[in-house]
Amino acid sequence: MTIPEDLAVWRRLQDAGQSNPWSESLRLLGDDEQPAALDTGYLTAEDLANPDIAANTTAIAETAELITWAAENEDDGVAFGYWRGPQDLPLDRAPVVTLDTEGQFELLRGTSLSEALTDEYGQWSQDDYDALVAQCRAQGVTISADDPDDLVEPEVSPTPSEHHEARYRELLDGS
Repeated sequence: MTIPEDLAVWRRLQDAGQSNPWSESLRLLGDDEQPAALDTGYLTAEDLANPDIAANTTAIAETAELITWAAENEDDGVAFGYWRGPQDLPLDRAPVVTLDTEGQFELLRGTSLSEALTDEYGQWSQDDYDALVAQCRAQGVTISADDPDDLVEPEVSPTPSEHHEARYRELLDGS
C-alpha cells in the first residue's frame, strides 16, 4: 500500500527527530501500528459480558479495521487515520477520520492528512491556521485552502460513524 506523500514527509521528519507543525504530543504511527484509542485492556470480563458493551467494542474494532491509522495525539488519545471504508478506497482518496477515547468516529475536512490536521489544530484562530499552512508549505506539503472554510468536506457513504452504528445495531440485535 502506497502511503500519501505528505505522510511520508512527516514520518521522515519525525524519524530525524524533528517536530511536526501541529503538536508536540502528536505522533505519526508506523505502518500497521494501532493507536492506543483501540486498546480494550481496561474492560473487565463483567464489562464484556454486557451485550451493549460487547456489541459496541466489536463494532468499534470492525470499523477500525477499515481505517489505516496514521497518527495519534498521546495527550488526549485521539487517533487520526484514512477511512478506506467497505469500498477499500486508496489512501490518497480516503477521507481523514478521528477516533476519540469514547469510541466516536468523525470525518475531518480536507483532502489529505496534513489539511485535516491543519484544520483541526488551527481551529482556534485564523492566525493559527495560517501559521500551520505556512509550516506545511515550507516542507513542500500542499495545503489547498488559505481559508479553512474552503477545505473540502468529505462525502462518503457510509461514514465511519454510520458504519459503526449499523454494525453495533446488527450485533446487538443478534445477541
